[in-house]
Amino acid sequence: MIDTHCHLCDKRFDKDRQQVLDRARVSGVTHVVEIAYAPEIWDRAFAFAAEHPNVFLAVGVHPSESGRVPMEALPALRDHARHARVVAIGEIGLDFYRDYAPREDQQRWFDAQLALADEVGLPVVIHQRSATEDVIGRLERVRPAAGGVLHCFDQDARTAERAVAIGFKLGLGGVLTYGHADLDEAVRQAPEDALVLETDAPYLEPEPRSLKRNEPGLLPRVLKRLCELRGWTPERAVEITRRNAVDLFRMPIGEPRKPE
Repeated sequence: MIDTHCHLCDKRFDKDRQQVLDRARVSGVTHVVEIAYAPEIWDRAFAFAAEHPNVFLAVGVHPSESGRVPMEALPALRDHARHARVVAIGEIGLDFYRDYAPREDQQRWFDAQLALADEVGLPVVIHQRSATEDVIGRLERVRPAAGGVLHCFDQDARTAERAVAIGFKLGLGGVLTYGHADLDEAVRQAPEDALVLETDAPYLEPEPRSLKRNEPGLLPRVLKRLCELRGWTPERAVEITRRNAVDLFRMPIGEPRKPE
């Protein structure tokens, strides 16, 4: 499995980060995409990836961070985006649920990073809350050349159709285990090449929510629910979602080694 969205640089992993990676490997997670969503995270994430060859990076300015990050940071982000371990710009988008940043700042950074993604030829990792129409509408107009993924997808089948039509994939995480009927139907109907797995660790622990923290090693819980919805075996679900992640992020990795 590939965890396409996690935050292992979060301070909640400071005491056991290596053990978290060890548990991920035992659970079948071979690679992760660490989301470096603000300037103070960028250097930390690069250092983390330098220690772990199975860690890839997305770099960007989260909408909730956009009010405090000046546009003067864009050249540094552009330089980071050209690093060999960076596979996406993200997470970017709009968050009107919390409104931690003025909407004009969110929109300014969203537009700038969509343009940057096309400039450097990378897909985008999209965050949206209470801004579905604004975000999907903007993506439909811009149509990012390398596509992207709707992180923490929790919408209906119509939204999934619109995303797939512009070359986007659906990031399926803990929310898939929470029993949302519209999401279940969207996942049943979506093309199989549109589905990727994620955790958003340390957030959104899959059911049963008992550990108070999510981590990549819990991804099998999401995989199990995906198999229930699609009628897939775990082996098929892993093969499909892994291939989709590798294709989207153009990860230079081969097939996992079969057990002897």
